[in-house]
Order: sequence, then C-alpha cells, then structure tokens
Amino acid sequence: MKFNSILVVCVGNICRSPYAEEKLKYLLRQKNSEIPIISSAGISALVGYPADKLSIQVAAERGLDLSSHVARQLSIDILQKNDLIFVMDTEQKSFIEKKYTFTKGRVHCIGSWRNENIIDPYQKPYEAFLRMADHIDSCLLDWVAKI
Repeated sequence: MKFNSILVVCVGNICRSPYAEEKLKYLLRQKNSEIPIISSAGISALVGYPADKLSIQVAAERGLDLSSHVARQLSIDILQKNDLIFVMDTEQKSFIEKKYTFTKGRVHCIGSWRNENIIDPYQKPYEAFLRMADHIDSCLLDWVAKI
C-alpha cells in the first residue's frame, strides 16, 4: 500500500496522537520507505496546547521529540487531505465515519490487527503513558509491515 498522507487522531491531540505521529515517522524511516506526510489532530482538541509533559518524557526516552507539537482540531479540510486516518479506538472510528461519511474506508483503529483499543492516559500517572507508548509501538509495527 502507498499513501501520500496519514493522519493520526485521538481526543485532545496532546497524548496519544502526537506520540503515534512521531513513532510512525520513526518506524517508516527505519524501514527506508518513502515517508508520506504524517500529522495529527484531535476530535475535541486542546487547541494550541503542547503535548502532555508525560507524553513528551516517554517519547524522549524512546528517541522521539514532541517538544514542538501544538494540538489542533480535527476538521473536514484536514480529513479531506489524508489518505489514511488512524484512530485510537472504535468509538472514534464510528464518530468520524458517521459525522464525515466521505471518510469511510480510510479510517482504521491503530490496534485493529490485534482487535485492541489504545487507552487514553490523560491525567494518569507516568506508568499509564508507558503502557500507552508500548501499546502504540506494537500496534504500529503491525501497520508498518503493511504500509
């Protein structure tokens, strides 16, 4: 499969999707593949906020830099510009496909190959962010093998 652009979506665009965005870029570079444009947004974004400090910390421990991330709101324009849209859970998938019917067939749960959702670590301790990162890492490896 070849994609020109990939969007990663979560709720606030400060914990899961910024981490997944940077991890996906890293994994595709490691694969030596042509890297599509990869970005992220939130269904109820904390617009203008940086990534959560614990997401930044966990990412840095894994060689990823979220320091310049700024949360943005999901919009029709953003959705129309992306070939593949990753979400964190089945509720987000349903919400996007119902509200933006033109996205059907392009929205996929990151954990779909494992039939799993990525739990939101927002306002939880460091360990929850570690579990989130581990889960996203393993689920993205499944996708990178197919992209």
